Amino acid sequence: MSELFGTVPGTVLHEGRVQNGSSFVEVMKGVATGEALVKLEGLVVSICGGGSLPLADPICFDVGQFSTMVTSRGGVLVHGGQNEGTSLAAANAEPDSTLGISCLYYELIPYGARAIVNSYQTRKMILAIMPHVVVFPGKVGTLDELMTCIGWIKSLKQQHAVPPHLWLHTYWWDVLELLKQKQAIQDFVWEHIHPFTDSSEIMANPIFNR
Repeated sequence: MSELFGTVPGTVLHEGRVQNGSSFVEVMKGVATGEALVKLEGLVVSICGGGSLPLADPICFDVGQFSTMVTSRGGVLVHGGQNEGTSLAAANAEPDSTLGISCLYYELIPYGARAIVNSYQTRKMILAIMPHVVVFPGKVGTLDELMTCIGWIKSLKQQHAVPPHLWLHTYWWDVLELLKQKQAIQDFVWEHIHPFTDSSEIMANPIFNR
């Protein structure tokens, strides 16, 4: 994959970059005021999930295993930057290959690369636009990130651009089935949404390995 870049609304207070082999992701101050610039190349995966889960929780254990599998294939990970839950699980497993997208009001993970942005909205958008977005169980904040990614997929498909693949834990599947029954999500969006119960299923999927 060649280098990609794009912008999202927001202000970058602290720039961050992480690289593993030929894969990297970088969050920088944009040229225009109120603009965050995101650059990436290779296998870049964002992790979304519960911020209050203890590291001993099976979900956090799965996040840690998945993070290690991604980096072993030369990939890098982006997470929500909080010093708890799935963000901490990813950074704890692979501190040299993860980039946290943090807001100033979070308790920051004391290790690993991080970018600090001015708002929750900017943080959420950066997580949602990565080539692969993996959504583990969580609460309303995780649901917000999930719906942001679905909106991003729809927008890019309508522009005939390449959208991300959304890997969705079956914890969320009842929510999406209800939206499907209401015909609230178009068929062309569903093509980019993939369920999983265990993260090893993601690694085995041919779509993830293209």
